[in-house]
Amino acid sequence: MARGRLVIGLGSGRSGTASLTALLDRQHGGICFHEMNPAGAVFEGNPQPHLNAVREFQAILDGGARNRLAIDYSRPSSVATYKRLQSMPQVNLIGDIAYYYLNYVDELVAAAPQCTFVCLRRDRAQTVASWMKKSAINRWPSLWWGDRIKSLLTRTPFHTQYNYWQEHDGSVYRKDPVWDSCFPKFEAVSKEEAVGMYWDYYYLEADRLQRKYPHCFRVFDVAQLSSAQGQDGILDFIGVAPGERVSGGEVHLHRSG
Repeated sequence: MARGRLVIGLGSGRSGTASLTALLDRQHGGICFHEMNPAGAVFEGNPQPHLNAVREFQAILDGGARNRLAIDYSRPSSVATYKRLQSMPQVNLIGDIAYYYLNYVDELVAAAPQCTFVCLRRDRAQTVASWMKKSAINRWPSLWWGDRIKSLLTRTPFHTQYNYWQEHDGSVYRKDPVWDSCFPKFEAVSKEEAVGMYWDYYYLEADRLQRKYPHCFRVFDVAQLSSAQGQDGILDFIGVAPGERVSGGEVHLHRSG
């Protein structure tokens, strides 16, 4: 690559972000985190963790120390990527992909104008259905009955779902101290409706950002990850030269939902 590339990926979640991580990881000298530090993130109100991240990424591209990243050590994927970073002979491309960057793009562009933002979009209905499945609390049958009996005996809630998109008291949905803060909240008659409202909000804002920053922010359909031509389109936008890129192979992950 002619020079190092700094990339921030976005998408509503359940939208191919893990697959985008895989595409960037396979580039020569490329390394990409996926939700590097959600414990330090909130969906709006505090850009500082993300400003720190892009500055640390740029310092690494410039040849600086690689052990200055703030990662969530409770996430095995973040720890594994961080360890791999320490042993790479050269870093040509680095970044992180997470839906919670959305409301901080303005600050990140100001702090790191060299950064490229790639936002993935999946069909609304498919995204909602996938999030409904992902946010369910699944148990083995024996554990289901054990937890159900325990809840009856102790008169405590028996949770079968998380709900990151609505304010709630924890009586129906299980609270999550990390992920609850990473999503906006909506007034809706059901969780499913709230997830749909989240999708609408997310891509309305993404389209605004694309119009405001056409040189560095672009929305891509997740289907582009399924072909060499589509992958090349993403890598073109990032600035990976044709003779230096790796594209065309399978990158789809998490096909379960």
